[in-house]
Amino acid sequence: MAPNLIRSPAVRLLHARQDHAICLRLAASYRLRIAAGEADQREAHAWALGLAHRWRLVAAELSEAR
Repeated sequence: MAPNLIRSPAVRLLHARQDHAICLRLAASYRLRIAAGEADQREAHAWALGLAHRWRLVAAELSEAR
């Protein structure tokens, strides 16, 4: 991906929103695996939720800057 200096703020916001959505889908897939009995996926689920939270904060910050 291009450095932040090259990408416009609108593109950075779009990418942050896309990354947030990807992390939420990843967390949901881990949650399904946990429900299916794969308890070892709990750490991965927490990791994906943490990333989703971080990307949501980045997107909120970028949208305020607009």
